[in-house]
Amino acid sequence: MDTAATERASPFHPGEHEAQSRAGVRDEMEAFGRRVIRDHMPVQHREFYAELPFVLVGSVDAEGRPWASIVTGRPGFMSTPDSKTLDIAMAPLSGDPLGGNLKPGGAVGILGFQPGARRRNRLTGRIGQIRDGGFSIGVSQSFGNCPQYIQTREIDLLPDIDTPRKERPTQRLQMFDAPIKALIEKSDTLFIATRHDGPADTASSSADVSHRGGKPGFVRIEGDRSFVFPDFSGNFHFNTIGNVLTNPKAGFLFIDFETRDLVYLTGRAEIIWDGEEIQAFEGAERLIRFHLDEAVRVTGSLPLAFTFGDYSPVLERTGDWGHAAETIAANQERNAYIDYEIFDIQPESDVITSFYLRRADGKALASHQPGQFLPIRLDAPNADAPASRTYTLSDAPGAGHYRLSIKREGGTALVSNHFHDRMSIGSRVQAMAPRGKFTLDRSSDRPVVLLSGGVGITPMIAMANFIIAEGKRTRQFRRTYFVHGARNGTAHAFGDHVRELAASHPTFTAHVRYSDPGKGDRLGETHDSEGRVDVELLKSLLPLDDYDFYLCGPAPFMQTLYDGLAKLGVRGERIHYESFGPATVITSDAAAETARAVSESSSAPVDVRFEGSDVTLEWTPEKGTLLDLAEEAGLKPLSSCRSGICGTCATRLKCGAVDYIEEPTAPHEDDEVLICCSTPRSVTGDASCGKNVGVVLDL
Repeated sequence: MDTAATERASPFHPGEHEAQSRAGVRDEMEAFGRRVIRDHMPVQHREFYAELPFVLVGSVDAEGRPWASIVTGRPGFMSTPDSKTLDIAMAPLSGDPLGGNLKPGGAVGILGFQPGARRRNRLTGRIGQIRDGGFSIGVSQSFGNCPQYIQTREIDLLPDIDTPRKERPTQRLQMFDAPIKALIEKSDTLFIATRHDGPADTASSSADVSHRGGKPGFVRIEGDRSFVFPDFSGNFHFNTIGNVLTNPKAGFLFIDFETRDLVYLTGRAEIIWDGEEIQAFEGAERLIRFHLDEAVRVTGSLPLAFTFGDYSPVLERTGDWGHAAETIAANQERNAYIDYEIFDIQPESDVITSFYLRRADGKALASHQPGQFLPIRLDAPNADAPASRTYTLSDAPGAGHYRLSIKREGGTALVSNHFHDRMSIGSRVQAMAPRGKFTLDRSSDRPVVLLSGGVGITPMIAMANFIIAEGKRTRQFRRTYFVHGARNGTAHAFGDHVRELAASHPTFTAHVRYSDPGKGDRLGETHDSEGRVDVELLKSLLPLDDYDFYLCGPAPFMQTLYDGLAKLGVRGERIHYESFGPATVITSDAAAETARAVSESSSAPVDVRFEGSDVTLEWTPEKGTLLDLAEEAGLKPLSSCRSGICGTCATRLKCGAVDYIEEPTAPHEDDEVLICCSTPRSVTGDASCGKNVGVVLDL
């Protein structure tokens, strides 16, 4: 195969390929791009440009610096003599750097932008004829863009529309002054120009201009010469990102839609791929940081009046810098108990009720992954100490609250009964940050099978909601099969919600099986089959494919499905399951790992001192973990998961060392140990904590 010929045929250049590879969409976009990126304008695009009263232009000055500009005129000022030529019959506005950048053969990018209809089309090419009052462009690439992040605005022409060269007050600056900072910080729209300097015979070698939108304040000023903003999921072409990867020079245009001032910037851009701000800023895929070289402000330049309509609905799933800062702060205090207030309570079935929590201080929540749980504690009646539990979060991240869907266990179940009988709107509970390793693998693109029984539906609802929300945000919906088993309709939670997801999204399939249908249950309406969820049911529902399975439910449910899937040849790494509490799955690999870990721990007696209680006990292997030893002594340390996942039992280690039976996943400080899954290490001599004492705990 002629590799060079194949590369020339690609509509994308190496920088775009790199960004697409990072996102895991290169092959998909290569096939898609060859279909939709043309070397000419289709009829629809030609008609579109003729309707517009303005167009965005990306150009390059004599120093190789990109600038983003705007050219205005009465609709019809742009025409297409043929499908490969765009003619612009208006001159650049006074003070616009574009006026000095128009050179025959110069690289240029065009963005046709219609905010009222949320439409945009792009093309790249080379400047052709230049004449007094206009210029033409020879098209290299032409393609449409998605409508995401566009705020609607209606446009009126002002009298100066016919006199673009009318002089306006113009300033050139080397740093942001107060008016420029104010404009940038309030903006919900910006335009960015970039360039790629590839071989002259490649269509992707050109300038480009693109749009970015966000909530007002989505651009954050950093000093007098730089700013940063989140880059959200787009059309996966990565034209702007790819250009910056090959050439960091970039230009920006900010429009003051009230005063009609225009601010042109040129300088250098960089892509920030990782960091806590990206994780904390909802919807952000990466950050773009800009460093100023030169700024041009032209006062009252734009001969158009804009009337704001509404913000893009997609922005509801994006954050802001203030919220991101609070989230980062919350993440840094993950092991501290914070006060939460119940602000809503909703019954989900006769036995399961959802409790909605928000921070009592009104601040942002710590971030979490779908499938994780929340360690809580509360003062319950007739209890000597606060009661601690962990409950799975039953909604996707980004909702602005935590939702706990708790089953009434009845009998002597202290906490669940307390929630159902005594908690009301306004009640408070304390909680640490969410945690847990039973989470959706976001790096996989395999179809997902969510398998739940009873109240095990809660992490599956969180995962399902997350998959749908991500699909809406990225326009790529992951194939999902939702299979749930319940006793009957009275015990079945979230039934209407799951059916709505299945009805609204063709990539989401749901099947509900009742083991003991009630009088009001109707096969084909309330449930799809009868019996227990088993491998035979899965074989009848799932096409032959490679899946990621997620299991949560009662212990027999979990064990039966795990064993059945393993017998079908499903590899262990494809089966994810809740890994603590009574529903833990027993596998041969897990048993071997535990045996190995225990064999490496101490076997000789070790004295353990609980200094805060003035108690010293002898530990031997048959006495279990440090938590077991403490409870044997009558101590009541906080604990919940008993497997190193929740972090509730974190205790300060004052002297000595421990061995972990299973490596914990919960965060803890360097001087803390998780006593639920650790044993004391036998030490002597200088490493000891005193005569025969191997470990001293602040408990």
